[in-house]
Amino acid sequence: MGIATTQQEVIQKKARAPFKLAYKLVLLFLVVYFARPEDWIPGLHYLHLAKVVGILAILAFLAELGSARRRWPRECVLLFLLLGQMFLTAPFSPVWSGGAFGVTRNFAYVVPMILVICLAVNTLPRLQRILFWQVVSVAVIAGVAVVKFRNAGGRLEGVLNGNYSNPNDLALAIVIALPICLAFLLSSRNNLVKMAWLGCMGVMTYAVVLTASRAGILAFAVAMGVALWHFSIKGRHRYLLVVLGGLAVCALLTSGGTLKKRYEAIFNPQESGSAWGSAEQRNMLLKRSIVITFEHPLFGVGPGNFEVVSGVWHVTHNTYTQISSETGLPGFILYMMILWCAWSNLRQARRITRARSELGLLTASIQASLAAFLVGSFFASEGYQYFTYFLIAYTTAVYQIAKRAKQSQDATPEPRPLASAERSSEEQGEAAWSSV
Repeated sequence: MGIATTQQEVIQKKARAPFKLAYKLVLLFLVVYFARPEDWIPGLHYLHLAKVVGILAILAFLAELGSARRRWPRECVLLFLLLGQMFLTAPFSPVWSGGAFGVTRNFAYVVPMILVICLAVNTLPRLQRILFWQVVSVAVIAGVAVVKFRNAGGRLEGVLNGNYSNPNDLALAIVIALPICLAFLLSSRNNLVKMAWLGCMGVMTYAVVLTASRAGILAFAVAMGVALWHFSIKGRHRYLLVVLGGLAVCALLTSGGTLKKRYEAIFNPQESGSAWGSAEQRNMLLKRSIVITFEHPLFGVGPGNFEVVSGVWHVTHNTYTQISSETGLPGFILYMMILWCAWSNLRQARRITRARSELGLLTASIQASLAAFLVGSFFASEGYQYFTYFLIAYTTAVYQIAKRAKQSQDATPEPRPLASAERSSEEQGEAAWSSV
């Protein structure tokens, strides 16, 4: 009897905390992906750290797959289908099958990691830990970029490679992390920690303005608007309107000159010929990507191949038409369904979560980040960036945690009132007296 009970406890413990090793490796991969230590630690790039950690995480996931007896979330199934569609497009690519296969192969690394996050991040501490390391990594990179200030036509450019090398990508990566910083600030009870988070947000806001990314500033406005609605208007933290507004105004006054010129160039090409030309070129690329979509509706031109057929060797600068033109309309439909599932996860999580709880704060912050991404990705090609799908996996995690907490609360039996036969004679006498 004791042995059977012990075995049952072990099984239940594994069910509560599946993919222990895979989760730790995915956490390490996330730090490597966002902090990119191989770019600033000499000699580390020879180790191909991201690939090694990614492969180890996948192997650990496969080894521990039997410990998770849960249904896969809809968004994970859709993501696997999207990956299958991408592999299917490669042999049918009219441009370059090898290039399409290479992009798809690199993208395939993220799919099992997303599944691990969706299945393994089933407790609030695990969710907090993975979000903490992401935002800290992004904050550090933003600070390093500001200090070193690699100039790209007057705009801040990331000092590292990958998704930080382009000002627009750098801005969007920072904006997505900002609302989560705000959630950690509000949930902290230590004033020094609060000041540290506020300092991080100040540096990150300053970096976004320095990038002079029009899409980044638009995404920033959406992120802060949604966050302030949840935290300041509905959450009654009125002081945030002054604090965050002050940060934004200071950043614009001290470093917003280039950004102002780029916005003015949209309506007056004489102000900045390069910015006006960039806007016109993006308009042309958007139209071209739509044409390519309907010329190759089933399989597109293959992942990564729009640049070849664009006519100017540029990406679409629009995630939605990037997916539609390179993976076909089936891939576009799957991608939109994944985004819809992510938004639906957050909406349902907010219904069953107390707004001022730690989980409620994280849910609202992730919703602000997702809203910023949905807007910002309309002006950037982020279809194969890993941080896109990490964000979607976080929506799954918060919903699963909220749902499990609600089920646990509902399953807790209320104290059963004593039957009349179990009451003392004195209690029965009081009940009779009260009935009179």
